[in-house]
Amino acid sequence: METQVGFLGCGQLGQALLAGWLAAGVVERAGVRVAARQSAATTAERFGVLAASPAEVVAASEVIVLAVKPGQITSVAAGLPFRAGQVVLSVAAGVPRAALLAACRPAEVVRIMPNVAARVGAGASLVLGGATDGAAVARAVRLFQAVGHVEVLDQEKLFHVGTALVGSGPAFLFVAMEALADGAVAAGLPRAQALRLAARVVAGSGTLAALEGIHPAILKDAVASPGGTTMQGLRALEKAGLRAALLEAVLAATARSQELEDA
Repeated sequence: METQVGFLGCGQLGQALLAGWLAAGVVERAGVRVAARQSAATTAERFGVLAASPAEVVAASEVIVLAVKPGQITSVAAGLPFRAGQVVLSVAAGVPRAALLAACRPAEVVRIMPNVAARVGAGASLVLGGATDGAAVARAVRLFQAVGHVEVLDQEKLFHVGTALVGSGPAFLFVAMEALADGAVAAGLPRAQALRLAARVVAGSGTLAALEGIHPAILKDAVASPGGTTMQGLRALEKAGLRAALLEAVLAATARSQELEDA
C-alpha cells in the first residue's frame, strides 16, 4: 500500500484513479492529498481525503500523480519542492519524459496513459519502461494493476498511438454503445432497457475477448450464422463504413497526441 500519495490536478481521470485505488485498498485515504485549482475542496470531501496546496502535496507525498493539462505542467511544477526518491506518475498526453524530468527534477518520472475505466477496476494502462528507472516502473505497474490491465512499452514514440487507443478509445466505444441503444429504441425497445443492455453487450464482449485471447474476427464469425440476423447487421455496418471510421478515429487521435508534443 502507498501511504503518502498526492495529486497535482484531479479532474475526471485523476478522480477515476483515486476512486479505483481507494476501492482496491492500495492507497491510504488519510495519506492522500489533492491540489486542484477549482475542485480540491469538493474532491477532498467526496473521497474523504485532504485538500492541499501544490507545494504541500509535493512536500508530503512519496508518489505524485501529475494530472494537469499538458500545457500547464511547466507552470504548475515550477518552484515545487520535488526531491530525489519521489516518483511522479504523469498521465498527461503528449508530454515527453524528458520535459517531465526537467519540470520535476530531481524526482523520478514515469509516463502512464490510463483510462477512465480505472474508476471501476476495469482500466487499461500503458506504462513507459525503457530508460525509466526500473523500481519506479515496478511501483507504477503495481498501482495501475490494482485498477485494471497494464502493458509496458519500451519505445516512447509508441505512446502517441497508445494514447489514442487506451485514453481516447473509451469515448469511441461510448459513441458505439449509444448508437446501439438508439437503434434498439428506434425498433421499439424502451430506452432505459436499451441503454442497460447495450452497456452489458459492450462490457461482456470486451471481457470475452480479453479473457479468452481469441482474435475478434473469430469471435465475430462465431456469432454470425449463415443468412442470419447478425450477418445482415454486419453487412449494414460495412456499408456504413464503421470499420474505417474507427480506424480513422485512432489515427486522428494519434496525430493530435503528436501535435501536443510538438507544440
